[in-house]
Amino acid sequence: MPPQESSTLTASPPVTSMYAKYLAALGPGFLFAGAAIGTSHVVQSTRAGAEYGIGLLVFILLAILLKYPSFFFGPFYVSVTGKSLVEGYRQTFGKSVVALFALVQIPVSAIIIAAIAITTAGLAGSIVPMTLSPPTIAVILIALCCVLTFAGGYKLLDWVNKVFIVILSVTTLLAALVAVPLVDWTFYPATAVSPLFSTATFITLVAVLGLMPSDITLAVMNSLWSEARNKNQGVRSGTAAEKIDFNIGYIGAAVLAACFVVMGAGVMHSQAITPADGAVAFASQVIGLYTNTLGEWSGVVVGISAFTVMLTTLLTVLDGFPRMITASYYTFTRPEGATEESRTIEGSRAFFVCMVGLSLLAVVILYTLMGNFRLFMDFVMVVAFLISPVLATLNHLTANGSTVPVSQRPSRLINAWSWLAIATLALLSLGYIYVRFIH
Repeated sequence: MPPQESSTLTASPPVTSMYAKYLAALGPGFLFAGAAIGTSHVVQSTRAGAEYGIGLLVFILLAILLKYPSFFFGPFYVSVTGKSLVEGYRQTFGKSVVALFALVQIPVSAIIIAAIAITTAGLAGSIVPMTLSPPTIAVILIALCCVLTFAGGYKLLDWVNKVFIVILSVTTLLAALVAVPLVDWTFYPATAVSPLFSTATFITLVAVLGLMPSDITLAVMNSLWSEARNKNQGVRSGTAAEKIDFNIGYIGAAVLAACFVVMGAGVMHSQAITPADGAVAFASQVIGLYTNTLGEWSGVVVGISAFTVMLTTLLTVLDGFPRMITASYYTFTRPEGATEESRTIEGSRAFFVCMVGLSLLAVVILYTLMGNFRLFMDFVMVVAFLISPVLATLNHLTANGSTVPVSQRPSRLINAWSWLAIATLALLSLGYIYVRFIH
């Protein structure tokens, strides 16, 4: 979808009630949840619960709360300007920033796709015995999701994602509820693998919080999905409607993150079981523990929950990342004198090339860099964490830049909140670099 096309849309939909207006706006927030609730939840949150009990839960929830403005600026910017954050970056900072953003995101996107695909494959192999190797299953899943997203566009993606979100929410909540009686609710259990104030715990926190609830890049994807919804509906949702849609997805991501920590704490930490390093082994371990502890039915519930989570994430990122790279390419290559983008993303050759290119890079990573799944995942999380202060700053300055009328800019509260997040993320990133490489 073209970054500037939605600017010509009407500012509010022609509906007869406030309820209908807000209902029409729902969609991008659910896609946000679908993309966010993935490896960070199923793998890292569950592992955090397994190794630390509920000791890291407060920090995970605080991180999600702290990052809220950085993510919200995505749909907010669309509601005010009708344009995506990619176009906002161009108009605020220039084309060179857009180019640098895209170049950084290409390898990061491929790595994240590979991590999500191999986790999904591991869960699929745990639920239904297969003779194929996990990387092969992952490649098949990537291909199927690419066909679905490219052929169906935003409308089909939105519909399928909502169905999956309902399934994963119900099954995950049920799985967490059956684990609650097994949890040690001590704030920071003595049985945690390392003390609260220790280098090991700090490094683990950085790895866990890097993609919690997700990489801040998801704010850019969210703005592009909002733009696509506006184009499909022929109207532009206002800030209030965008906020409701976003909040539903964001709060849902936070709740399900807590659920996976509880699952890990109740079923693994309570039995002092060390999480396996491999994607397939870890998935089989979690499902097997539920089956052995609570019965066959619980293993089925957990398996469906985790697989649905990961499949939803794979589906949404295989639309979101290519959409984001295509939008960056269009924005960078548009002539300086052109104020409107005439090219469309969905179904375009550029979108297809980006999707195939990222998928092929992910396949290469699947067959070359997945020897130690845990080390690989920690690397992904840490990279996401280290670049988060930069992305958070870009989003803040864009939302408060010259393209947004002064009267419509974020409130003092949300701006102060955003600066607090940027400062905290920067300090933690510097602290990690010091502890890991200097100290």
